[in-house]
Amino acid sequence: MKNEIQLPLVNNEEDLRNYYNGVSDKIGTFVLEQELIGSYTYYRWLAHIKEDVSFKGLIDIPSVRLYFITQTCKGLQIEIDGQYCLAKAGTHNIFFGNEPCYGKDVFHHTDTIEVFTLAIDAQQFELMANAYPEVFASYYEQYERGGNFILSPQKTIPITFAIQTALGQLQQATLMGKAARPYADLKVQELFLLQLGQAEALPKQHTYCKSQTDIDKMHQVQQLITANLETSLSITDLARAVGVNEKKLCYGFKEVFGTTVFGYLYDYKMQLAQKLLKEGNKTVTEIALACGYDYVSHFSSAFKKKFGISPKKLANE
Repeated sequence: MKNEIQLPLVNNEEDLRNYYNGVSDKIGTFVLEQELIGSYTYYRWLAHIKEDVSFKGLIDIPSVRLYFITQTCKGLQIEIDGQYCLAKAGTHNIFFGNEPCYGKDVFHHTDTIEVFTLAIDAQQFELMANAYPEVFASYYEQYERGGNFILSPQKTIPITFAIQTALGQLQQATLMGKAARPYADLKVQELFLLQLGQAEALPKQHTYCKSQTDIDKMHQVQQLITANLETSLSITDLARAVGVNEKKLCYGFKEVFGTTVFGYLYDYKMQLAQKLLKEGNKTVTEIALACGYDYVSHFSSAFKKKFGISPKKLANE
């Protein structure tokens, strides 16, 4: 690695923020948003990498950190106490840290990376475990025994539509006045539960995606369909683009993402449409076209089927 940067000890969220703000000139353009939402610290991390670089150092912040990787072309190589995982766009994971942790992150030149992180402190995690032992107790017991661990170090976990929705709703919590804190508590717990449930439901062994290369190809398909909403790519087109046969594509995609190619695409379009409607900067017709619908009537029917409300009515709320 051409550039390797040793970081100072970080032992609180403020130190972590200062560290992030201090590395901008070393990696390229860097933007960090940090916000206290309810009892949790929320980060949005956006970087445009100018050259290959790795950061390594020691972090001592007892916490549980929910990670959501929403953008990267080349992937992030992450090492935590000797455990390695490759984080790709559209995936999530959880880091449980109760002891000082050695970490190393590797970034690649010309990449653009966006990561959302939710930090749950040790006290809040204990409260969750006591309130819902049937869900959190086994993870909390492992956390209390010491040592640091990753929810899914070997397998990438795709961000589902439900996770996308809950994450978007959490970002609106600060607009809810006195209800912000209880609303944020509920949304963080929802995200935590969705992540744990999805990880526990992962098949022990894939039938069609038996190697990391196979899994990577399914992520390439996911990136192709979400980057080309205005083009109707067929299964044949997608299979040819990533170099697999159609059967492997269909079954392999469902193994990795838990839904079909077009089921994933539908959910993605609807989530994007909902976001654009709430922003209020585009007409319903413009949003329909942006989501790949030639006819507004088809878009409206699909949206109402998904959310139980017409796009026009949502736009006027």
